[in-house]
Amino acid sequence: MKNNLHESILLGQFIGKYLTNTESAKEKEALDKWINERSENKELLNSINTNRNLTQEYEVTDLFDKKVGLERFKEKVLLKSKTRALIRWRIAASIFVLVGVAGILYFLSGDLRKTVEAPVLYTSVFTENGQRSRVVLPDSSIVWLNSGTTLSYPGDFFNQNRKVILNGQAFFQVSHKRDYPFSVEANGFVVTVLGTKFDVNAYSELNEIAVVLESGIVELTHQNSDSFSYTMKPGEKAIASLTDNRTIDISHVDAGVYSSWKEGKLIFRNSPMKDVIEKLRKWYNVNVEIVDPEVYNSIFSGTVKNESYEEIFRLIGIACKVDCKIVHNYNKEAKPQIIISKR
Repeated sequence: MKNNLHESILLGQFIGKYLTNTESAKEKEALDKWINERSENKELLNSINTNRNLTQEYEVTDLFDKKVGLERFKEKVLLKSKTRALIRWRIAASIFVLVGVAGILYFLSGDLRKTVEAPVLYTSVFTENGQRSRVVLPDSSIVWLNSGTTLSYPGDFFNQNRKVILNGQAFFQVSHKRDYPFSVEANGFVVTVLGTKFDVNAYSELNEIAVVLESGIVELTHQNSDSFSYTMKPGEKAIASLTDNRTIDISHVDAGVYSSWKEGKLIFRNSPMKDVIEKLRKWYNVNVEIVDPEVYNSIFSGTVKNESYEEIFRLIGIACKVDCKIVHNYNKEAKPQIIISKR
């Protein structure tokens, strides 16, 4: 991997997902490529995997006591090290916090430490499938992260531009700072704002970015195209493809439907079955196998709140006239599997 900032952050995200066994096939391929480039990379990954056990001993079981847990971790680890880089593992909240590849190298590798003169520390917050979380950034902006999402931001986040990198789906409530623009980089696109509320859906496997603006004004641009630019208005949904940076699909929607997930519910209104299955797969952390491609021709309307995945897929079976077979795996580490076919 090239030693640039964006790819370093992606590498940090891949390592985080590797440690939680949630990496996609594409992410695993990229990480394997990096591991095979140099023997030091493999040694470094093994070192990270070993050292994370130190932080697991001081995991945060109560979010209100996280400062106490962190102080205990500092006393155990940081006093024995001359570096200030920190890797913190928080299982209870299902969030993986990573200080960026440069910081990891500086913290863990004595031989490689000499090659890093001024590491830029990045914090990556990761939510596993089946989990959601709320993060308060250093500028008091609030971000809600949906399942399987990673958000990264630099240690000097507030010094110049307020820039974050997103892989997944998040709802942003950005604090207004006139002289400090806030930008979200996702799937090759950039969403720039001053102060507003909006939802960004940019999972890497989608090959597109979808932005829904609830209030304020945002500008959507492409990182590799100076001519691509669109200024959104409240109530608009913008979809841009990674393969075509010249066109953008604009529609008027109920913004609350697209951000309802942060309130603990999913709202579907005549939604294509492919979208429904993808959201439920992450929401419940289950595997879904489609036996008959005609299943994708179905549409579904409904609201998911506190129902179990068994109840929801039973409802989908009735509403869409499909068979949903639920296979229970008694291995606690394995995900439940749902097999869907046409009747």
